[in-house]
Amino acid sequence: MPNLTRKLILIILFLPAALIAAPSSSSAQQQKQKICLVLSGGGARGASHIGVLKVIEREHIPIDCVVGTSFGALVGGLYSIGYSPYEIENIFSGQDWNGIFSDAPQRHLMPILDRRNVRYQLQLSFKGWNLELPPGLWEGQGLTESLDLLTTNQILDAQYDFDKLPIQFRAVATNLLDGKPFVFKQGSMTQALRASMAIPLVFTPVEKDGMLLADGGLVDNLPTDIAGDLGANIIIAVDTTSPLLEKGEIRNLINVIDQAISLEMERNVQANRKLATIIPISPDLHEFTANDYSEIPKIIDRGEQEAERRLGEIKSLVSGIPSRPDLSRSEQSTGVPPAPHAQRIIDSISFNGLQQIKSSQLMKAAHLRVHAGDILDLSLLVVDLGSLYATLFFESVDYCLEPVAENRYRLVYLVKESAKKVLGLSLRYDNDYDFEALTEFTARQLFGGPSSATVSSQFGGLEDHFAALRLIPSPALSLFIEPRVEIRKQQRLEVRNKELFDIFTDRREGGRLTIGSAFFHVFEFEGGYYSERVKIQGEQGSESASPAVLAGLTFSLYRDSLDSPEIPRSGARAQILVEKQSTALGSDFNYSKWQAEYQRYFRLSDKSTFQINAGAGFTRGPAPSYDRFFTGGYSFAERASRQFLGLERDEISSNQRIILGASYRRQVISSILGF
Repeated sequence: MPNLTRKLILIILFLPAALIAAPSSSSAQQQKQKICLVLSGGGARGASHIGVLKVIEREHIPIDCVVGTSFGALVGGLYSIGYSPYEIENIFSGQDWNGIFSDAPQRHLMPILDRRNVRYQLQLSFKGWNLELPPGLWEGQGLTESLDLLTTNQILDAQYDFDKLPIQFRAVATNLLDGKPFVFKQGSMTQALRASMAIPLVFTPVEKDGMLLADGGLVDNLPTDIAGDLGANIIIAVDTTSPLLEKGEIRNLINVIDQAISLEMERNVQANRKLATIIPISPDLHEFTANDYSEIPKIIDRGEQEAERRLGEIKSLVSGIPSRPDLSRSEQSTGVPPAPHAQRIIDSISFNGLQQIKSSQLMKAAHLRVHAGDILDLSLLVVDLGSLYATLFFESVDYCLEPVAENRYRLVYLVKESAKKVLGLSLRYDNDYDFEALTEFTARQLFGGPSSATVSSQFGGLEDHFAALRLIPSPALSLFIEPRVEIRKQQRLEVRNKELFDIFTDRREGGRLTIGSAFFHVFEFEGGYYSERVKIQGEQGSESASPAVLAGLTFSLYRDSLDSPEIPRSGARAQILVEKQSTALGSDFNYSKWQAEYQRYFRLSDKSTFQINAGAGFTRGPAPSYDRFFTGGYSFAERASRQFLGLERDEISSNQRIILGASYRRQVISSILGF
């Protein structure tokens, strides 16, 4: 009996404490809940994820982890590192998607000597002397540079650990070597997002630890299974997968490849939809394709509308689970100034991936702005990344920051050298000369330095075939010597009193030796000797008494700051050219030609540009009729008649001319391919 009494007393004493210490079963269950947001791939359709996030954050729905594939990884990755949905919306809405999905270097960063030579639509490389097709249309350099700027500071704060981000994050890619998904949980955020978005045939695969990683949508486009592996017991999935094509929509090779990929994707999506806690949120995107990047604001709205419609289900799913504060770093969304990043110092700089190119050559060619000992400035670092890429020495350029001490990092540029032998192809059409095709073979890095050799052939309305060897004695000097042989042919119109009098062919064969140099990264000077044999053939078979020889000295000064050679939006281009013909130098004539051109472009909006241009030229001495200044037509080609809208090609030929003009351009179609 005393023992029983003692036990009762102990139970009475400790029972209240036990009741206080132990939570109720329902409370314990709530504390164990882990809510994961799963965002699918879908190209531009994936922008609807942003609309869903806007509703989730507004309603303070607690999200513990985010798993994304392809475009879903892009949106989810930015959200996980601290960007609010509104910040992500602003980033995407103001983005130049043509620039993002482009490998074109920033032209103002290119060496002035190379700015006139970027004219290919397709470039093939050689391994040895075997022609190789590229593994994708683009390396994604523009995407890499943008992601580096957006994510570097945040991933450094997390020490490259995706579990230490404000929200736990995973990105899914596909290993092309075994067909299995690869899940990024640490390392470079840029690399993770770039790999997850590596659409087959469009972007080249990402090389990592012996793997070749491509778009995660190939094997796991709605990665709810990865959310389960993270311990999530509430999975909210958003599915923006593109629907399968109907029979009538499968009309070409691209459609067949797209459908074949989509069939496998559909199978894994259907299986993973069943793992979501509620039926996946699927915005109404039937009129949008994966390439509709210009429609991103509308696509975001569709995501927000669907999340609003499903809000009741979501709220009931998380009922009783305490909400969490906003994770955004934005003062605008939280009212609190963003916490400053720790001041980081560049301890040293090195290159990883150099094989034939010397680092000293790079430092001279790229004019790098970041140096050892500097405080890390991401904007300058990304500019240097663009400068290295603009040297045209590399297929891709990225960087990593390796910690060496507290807040000190080794900057390592990760480069992949371009092929030393390439074949460039291009095709264009204009109203004056119809179709023109270009094939150009270039061998780079000759004689252990930046020298190169080029063999080029252009067919069509304007024929131009040449072989040139550009010798650069030292990377430290912006000096080159270029011997060149050339054959040119074009059809000219002889107009008298506004009537077509004759059509003649102007064929020239010859060579030149030029010495040139660049100054201040924006000016190019060339001077040299040339000699060419000219043969004129009239339409009726009439021919000059004998072929003539034009020989003499040539000098030119060139400045170019245009952002694009084809359709500029900003910048200026100026050129002064002097040619002196003399019998003392082997010519059949004694005369000189002086000409100057200036063009200036002003960006009025994202789609409109205002241009002013001026040109002048005069001839001193008796020049042959076929070497006068020809004006009129629509062609932009350098050797064509000087463009003048309202005049037909070659309508005016003269020994002197002055041209002043202004024009307004507005973009109608951004890209035929949708990128």
